[in-house]
Amino acid sequence: MIFRGERISDTGEISDTHSQLTVRIHAHGISVTVLPGQWWNVVGRIASHTFISHSGFEMTEDQMEVEPGHASLRMPSGAHVVEYLARNPRFEGIGRVTAERLWETFRDGLFATLDDGDTPAVADVVGAQKAAMLVHAWHEEGLSNTLQWLQSHGVGLPIGRRILGYFGRAAIDKISENPYRLLSFAAGWPEVDRLAREHLGVMQDDERRLVAAIEETVYRRFSRGDTFVPHADLVTGLRSIFHDERHQRTLFEKAIAQSETAGRLQFDAERNAYSLGASILENRVVACITARLGGKSRTSNADAVIRAYESREGHGFALNAEQRKAVHLIAENDFAVVTGGAGVGKTTVLKCVYDVLEDQGYDITQLAIAGKAVRRIMDATGRTASTLASFIKRMKEVEEHTRSVGDRPMAIVIDEASMVDLISFSGVTRIIDDRTKIILVGDPHQLPPVGPGLILHCLADRPEIPHIELKTPKRFGSAISAVANAVKDGTFPSTELFSDQISFIEAHDSALARLGADLYLAHPEDAVVLCATRKMSDAINQLIQQSLSSDRKPLRLWNLEHDTWEHTGFYEGDLVICTRNHWDLGIQNGSLGRLVELAANPAPELADDGSVA
Repeated sequence: MIFRGERISDTGEISDTHSQLTVRIHAHGISVTVLPGQWWNVVGRIASHTFISHSGFEMTEDQMEVEPGHASLRMPSGAHVVEYLARNPRFEGIGRVTAERLWETFRDGLFATLDDGDTPAVADVVGAQKAAMLVHAWHEEGLSNTLQWLQSHGVGLPIGRRILGYFGRAAIDKISENPYRLLSFAAGWPEVDRLAREHLGVMQDDERRLVAAIEETVYRRFSRGDTFVPHADLVTGLRSIFHDERHQRTLFEKAIAQSETAGRLQFDAERNAYSLGASILENRVVACITARLGGKSRTSNADAVIRAYESREGHGFALNAEQRKAVHLIAENDFAVVTGGAGVGKTTVLKCVYDVLEDQGYDITQLAIAGKAVRRIMDATGRTASTLASFIKRMKEVEEHTRSVGDRPMAIVIDEASMVDLISFSGVTRIIDDRTKIILVGDPHQLPPVGPGLILHCLADRPEIPHIELKTPKRFGSAISAVANAVKDGTFPSTELFSDQISFIEAHDSALARLGADLYLAHPEDAVVLCATRKMSDAINQLIQQSLSSDRKPLRLWNLEHDTWEHTGFYEGDLVICTRNHWDLGIQNGSLGRLVELAANPAPELADDGSVA
């Protein structure tokens, strides 16, 4: 960005009417729009440049190169506010006459009046419409100043805007009071700690710093799915934060002690740390499950319903012994867990037990965490289903007084429960009544949920939980099932199992990626490559892309910080998978898609507040 202005004193007096200064600064080195009439404080190196103007004249001007963080917007002082308001386009409709009338009315009190947002007082002078506009624009200028302060201390624009959205004009005071509040707005520890130590005078053993370091360690683990941190891991996490500091052990002990005193985390007798929020959610889940253990279920002749179901299926169909036990388990308990790998008949159990539950007087609600799983269970059972998020939203919208004691109780069945995290499940437990039966169905050997906490994985190992594991394969051939079970149990499959259906190909580590890519490219429509590590999957994906992307357009996004296009690594036509839930967009973790078309992407323009227009 390039702008030119006259040099002024601290009081706003023009220093030299014959000398202007041209300022050059990176477009994102300042976070607000530069407008005529504003006062700016800039720091940088000045050099004189001679050039030929468009009219053909040789001219010399002083130019200053300003680094990001060395330019800040200042508010005017004294009577200079008249010129400031009259020339600044942000104060549309406030001309010199109006500005002078404001100054004559309030004098130096005008600044406090505008800072306090006293619209009625201003309206007495300029009218309600102009007063509202003036107060709003003045507020925006003040926030811009705050944004400049944050940016000059190394806080990026996106985080700065979030801080302003939460604290408003009090942002500087709040951050100065405790700079580690920035961590709650996704700022990184190194940047926040540098601001605190170098600019705000926070000492190494300051209580604010130590408590923040403990919380940072716990919430880093929480973001990876852990709801508690063992003491040894807590120390390891602190070591990574205080990696180059002296007296680490003393810092560790003091940090833990002060965090215990502050009460913002929970610690057990062994000094393992627990997220306070996660503990509240876990206690809610435990209370919900405990209340359903040992309760008497509604009566039903389950065996008669099973026989009717088998007869309706025809062709001599019959449930096996495991499936019968699963149906009875669900029918007889208000909370039940059914687990098993792919192809062992879990869906068949559900189709049969739904008849039993309806015979008991329940309304059945099928749920799953992802839209893909919802569609699968709907197709398999022929019944409606919804995501947990949409169910929670729908239940919240129903007023409590609309449900009476005479309503039929619900039986909630959560399919693919291995993907359900603590936050989602606790949300369900919060909005159901005590009569609701809960059934979890899934495979605990599948990958854990993306969000924090484990539900199905923990419950499957608890002896007090009504639980049955289905093991008899129904869908796959015995060889495939045997190999899958061996791998799942961590043992190498017997070589006798390898046949036309199953091949074991020996390859050196360095050749695995190329082999995986070649096998996929040979049958791209029906091949799936499963990898043990993300590093291997990244390597295979890269090789596949190199083979397919030679004539395809790359997907690029505009990087606001660096003011340039950034390649994402995706190309038009690529298959993609969503790794987070975006309920507002209708896609969830696990949703599959394809980049079908890339639109033209001109560089975006910035609005007055610095956001992308």
